[in-house]
Amino acid sequence: MYWRQTINNSNIQKYSEKIKEIATVILDIKNLPVDNGIMGGKVGIATFLFYYAKLYDKQDPYDYALELLISVFDDINNGFNYHTQAGGLAGIGTAIEFLTQEELIEADTDEMLGGLDDFLYKKMIHELKNSNYDFLHGAVGIGLYFLKRKSNKKSHEFLKNFVNELDSIAYKDEQGIRWLSVLNREENSQGYNLGLSHGIASIIVFLSKLYSEGIAKEKVLGLLSGAVKYLLNQQLDITKFKSNFPSWVCKDEPSTHSRLAWCYGDLGIGIALWQAGNNTNNETWKEKAIEILLHSTKRRDLKEDSIVDAGLCHGSEGIAHIYNRMYIYTNRNEFKDAAIYWFEQTLQMAKYEDGLAGYKVWRTPEYGGLQNEYGFLEGIAGIGLSLISAISDIDPKWDECLLLS
Repeated sequence: MYWRQTINNSNIQKYSEKIKEIATVILDIKNLPVDNGIMGGKVGIATFLFYYAKLYDKQDPYDYALELLISVFDDINNGFNYHTQAGGLAGIGTAIEFLTQEELIEADTDEMLGGLDDFLYKKMIHELKNSNYDFLHGAVGIGLYFLKRKSNKKSHEFLKNFVNELDSIAYKDEQGIRWLSVLNREENSQGYNLGLSHGIASIIVFLSKLYSEGIAKEKVLGLLSGAVKYLLNQQLDITKFKSNFPSWVCKDEPSTHSRLAWCYGDLGIGIALWQAGNNTNNETWKEKAIEILLHSTKRRDLKEDSIVDAGLCHGSEGIAHIYNRMYIYTNRNEFKDAAIYWFEQTLQMAKYEDGLAGYKVWRTPEYGGLQNEYGFLEGIAGIGLSLISAISDIDPKWDECLLLS
């Protein structure tokens, strides 16, 4: 599969100007007020700068990106040991592996990351034993790290053990296979999260990747098939609901429609089913994914679908990027048209004079309201990366960190 630009040449200039504006904002602030991780920190910002440097053949952003990575590893050497995909070592290591594999940096990843492997394996198994499979903050995110650590001969065995532990915490019945989540820590409510960021959709993607790598194939296929079965059994009546799926299933709550976003709802579920079908050669799952995602392209009411900012997680650019991915995967113009619509919405959301390149991320009032955010998951680095994929033929392999490839 070859990546290709989605935006017509006649419209590229305004996108290019926004990308350059994002880069200028980042390069002008040498002491970025962020953590080390990929989703909100230095590694995610560095990833944008590496792709920006490649797109425009510039040295300064590349050099600054290397400075950011060096500072991250200085912190690791000084004791930084938070372990998750979102803000910790698993995400940092995943990024280093794909940046190296894409030849955006030169690195001996065994030398850089080898000392983390046993520590992260123990954390992964610990999280599973505590039923924390969460992609961003638990075991599945660490599992993705080991999938990228192909040079570590123990990774295969680590992932086999992951499958065994995941199997041991699964709930199985005639509805299918699923895994319990804490839905609200303050209220201590539990249920079955269906989303890609924290829920069963992430397990489906990850299991399909394990299957394609030949890891515990029989057991993996059984878990994967059961998880897909359960997920499809939760489909809503689209004559009564705006979405095909709720965000989660909880016996104490009635089903409601889900938002349009990467993190929760039909987009993440649809692309998870696509990858499951693609990685296992299951055309039925792929057709179901297309059906779900085509239906979602009709949803363009920002207020009803809870779209209030532009970031990858729950904003317009995450929506655009998923449709762009599906256009490349399927060559269907419905996805191309939807991607362009949401790319245009992203440009229009750059409306804040005190924002970063015009952007702010939405927070509830108790968490400070609208805020500036530099990072990958919610901020301008992620917006910039996705815009680069819209106007160029550079394959956005970075989106494997969002389980989109």
